[in-house]
Amino acid sequence: MCGLCGLLGQDVHWSDPLGDELPRRRERLRRIAAINRVLAPFRLGVSDFQGSAYLLQGATGRQELASGLDELWDKAQAMLGRVPDPLDLSVLAHLEQHP
Repeated sequence: MCGLCGLLGQDVHWSDPLGDELPRRRERLRRIAAINRVLAPFRLGVSDFQGSAYLLQGATGRQELASGLDELWDKAQAMLGRVPDPLDLSVLAHLEQHP
């Protein structure tokens, strides 16, 4: 897909919020910050890609694009070689230390 099609295709994903309390872009950045807090113990990070996808980055520099949270989680699992369990005790301890 070319960059322009990615920008024009602003379809609502199932994981997007239904309410209009925050502007869509601000809500997306808030969600990315929360995702990064959960993925930090796995040495993974997420950033926004043109407002239409997530850019997942590993500790080795590997990058993957994901269109939604379900695909993001699948790509994180593939990058790690195991399921990134958000209920793991080390992740919960990290979340308590970094609210």
